[in-house]
Amino acid sequence: MNIVLDAGAEDLKSDDKIYEITTQPHDLEAVKNAITDKKIAIQSAESTMLPTTTIKITDKNTANTILTLMDSLEEHEDVQNVYSNFDIPDELIEI
Repeated sequence: MNIVLDAGAEDLKSDDKIYEITTQPHDLEAVKNAITDKKIAIQSAESTMLPTTTIKITDKNTANTILTLMDSLEEHEDVQNVYSNFDIPDELIEI
């Protein structure tokens, strides 16, 4: 944890075997270099958009509509990335 925080990371979350590190885009290379200098393998490192606020979706029809829209946008050939700030509970997501 100290390795990445000293290099400029803002947050570190761990999930069993995976660590997710959040940093400002201009600190990404410094954090990556600090990790690789300690011989720690990096699965992926990328700059992405994270929402500062989220909108909780509680209606199943609204959740289905949003997910359908997201799928359509992701499948469009001219779209490279799709970002969102919705929070849909697992029980509303159709499998």
